[in-house]
Amino acid sequence: MRVARSEHPAAVLDGEIVVLGGFVVSGLGRVSVTPSVEAYDPAEDVWRDLPELPEPRHHLMAAVVDQALFALGGYAESGEATNSVWELVDDSWVARASIPEPVGAGAAVELDGSLYLVGGTPNGGFHRYDPARDAWETLPSPSSREHLAAVSHAGEVWAIGGRWQGTAFDTTEVFSVEEAVWREGPRLLDARSGFGATVVDDVIVLGGGEVFDPLMALTSVEALRDGSWVPAADLPFGLHGNPLVSAGGRVYLPGGSTRPGGVDNPGTMMSLGDIAGE
Repeated sequence: MRVARSEHPAAVLDGEIVVLGGFVVSGLGRVSVTPSVEAYDPAEDVWRDLPELPEPRHHLMAAVVDQALFALGGYAESGEATNSVWELVDDSWVARASIPEPVGAGAAVELDGSLYLVGGTPNGGFHRYDPARDAWETLPSPSSREHLAAVSHAGEVWAIGGRWQGTAFDTTEVFSVEEAVWREGPRLLDARSGFGATVVDDVIVLGGGEVFDPLMALTSVEALRDGSWVPAADLPFGLHGNPLVSAGGRVYLPGGSTRPGGVDNPGTMMSLGDIAGE
């Protein structure tokens, strides 16, 4: 990666993996917040710069809806949660309707042309954005969780893991859009927060994250098969503050921090192949 970063989102736009904002570490170990946005082309194995965010952000969310990239909320350099929404249009970021409340460390997913924003601080809410109308609505919330991961799978929104008031969760909750209700999903093998999740070949895959007792960044990777979480190949070292995305039938993990509870960004891109196989 051109900019080693953690606590940042990733999304796939036109076949490229886009990473946005996050924490960066200087040569003196000083941590700062970056507005940098860059894109990775898996076919060419190259990174390129995209227009910077209007302001530096960390713990922000991102999603692609109908080939439009949105950056949502996150924490400003002051540490305050924000409710800003920006869409990348041509070579600039354009402001859209703000989230109904400030949100940091939540998760965003696309489903049926809408964007769903779940969890995060300070309130752990649940909101749906309609890009066609540039309008938000607030939906029934799952249990409070932040530093979670979320995916859309089988026409539903999955809220996975995360933490609240310092306790990491191994729970999942599944939102039925048709019925507008949450139900309990299968428990993870490992409680975790600050990790990434994605769907590849109809298989949910998650990996990385951290726990606090004992304090450690996780190497474990899980895949949902036949309604249960099963182990997948471990990461080569523990990471947290990392996203996961899928492109071309592979799972990619761009960035993240090796130091639990802090920032130490290796700036690497890892790829996991044949997740859908045995």
